[in-house]
Amino acid sequence: MSASQVLKTARDGQLTIIDGTGSPNTLVVAFEDGDFSFSDDKAERIVMRDRGAIVGLRKGDDSVPSFSFSVYMREFMDSSAVTIIDVIEGTNGASGWLTTGVAGFEQTLFNIEMEVEGTAHGDAGDHQLTMTRCFLNWDFAEAKEGNKITITGEVYGTVSRTEAT
Repeated sequence: MSASQVLKTARDGQLTIIDGTGSPNTLVVAFEDGDFSFSDDKAERIVMRDRGAIVGLRKGDDSVPSFSFSVYMREFMDSSAVTIIDVIEGTNGASGWLTTGVAGFEQTLFNIEMEVEGTAHGDAGDHQLTMTRCFLNWDFAEAKEGNKITITGEVYGTVSRTEAT
């Protein structure tokens, strides 16, 4: 089987935030720019040298993969509906959301799924990037074209890439 021949665009993507309850709470991110970015830097490199000449390369500390995306601001909070800021802060409509962290992880963490449509383009399946135990931060900025909330995240669990078949 050959690789997909169809270029994927922002219109093909969908981001979902998932909590740690048994039947997970989920928030499909809406009113987003389609500017999701992800960086999975490899473990630190320890260069071994013999009198200045490189003779080897060893793995050092694990890196912390990171990601970001932005959404158009609709409201800062809602006492009954779930907003993205409420999810991150664990307030209002998302006050019952649970962490995906385990012992040793004090902060509230989430799983993040980035799914890119593939079947509609003739691929064998959709394409998915899943990140577990993600710590989220948010920033707000006004703009003439629409106020924005920027989400940044750090991955303290696993990163997996899959294609549904």
